[in-house]
Amino acid sequence: MVKAAGGLALAAAVLACAPTAQAAVVTLSGWAFGSGNAVASTTGGASSLPSYSGLAGGFAAALGEAGALDTPSFVTYSIELEQPFAFSGTPVGGYAVQDAASYFAARRLDNALRPEGSLVAERLGRLFSWAQADATRVDTAAESTALQLAVWNIVYDSDLSLFNPAGNYSDTSGHAVLANIMMANASLTANRLEVFALTNSGQPDLLVTSLKVPAPGTLALAGLALAALLPLRRRAGA
Repeated sequence: MVKAAGGLALAAAVLACAPTAQAAVVTLSGWAFGSGNAVASTTGGASSLPSYSGLAGGFAAALGEAGALDTPSFVTYSIELEQPFAFSGTPVGGYAVQDAASYFAARRLDNALRPEGSLVAERLGRLFSWAQADATRVDTAAESTALQLAVWNIVYDSDLSLFNPAGNYSDTSGHAVLANIMMANASLTANRLEVFALTNSGQPDLLVTSLKVPAPGTLALAGLALAALLPLRRRAGA
């Protein structure tokens, strides 16, 4: 997820090929929007961490050696609550880039209470597609905290509500209301993104996205359709 000046934009280069398999380098330099905010989450049996009371929000980061996903400045969000994080100007190597569906499917093998992998990938894609559509939707610390809560709810729970204590993830902080609104809006948004996990044992796993590559032949078909319309327009204007 890339932070452009003044708004949220995710790593949005169209991939011509899959991300490189070599180890990527991530730098977490600080909070993306000035600060994190305190949250009060309950993770239930979907996590080895029963609860989390601490700061949450987007991280200002840089990504290198990841092929088409490389970017000197992006905003990323944490996948795991279990893994602590620390900010540093020092790049951390050894990150692998994995498509979200496979990554979250493997996580479900570790804990069957977690949502199905392709569902998580699709919901995250919709969430960040919605966030990208207007740069003002996530451009403050409070909005960034709410987005992180929405991410965690999607990662750990099958519902789209942080107010359901019977679910596998809930939160009682004041940021939960906005997180619910974000998820509701995202559920109505078409997914135009590929979602990837940046994974590293001993480091926080993080999210990064790219625009979906058009299906083979899609652009050619669109071009043919446009060409077919042109004679009609000429005749209509004659």
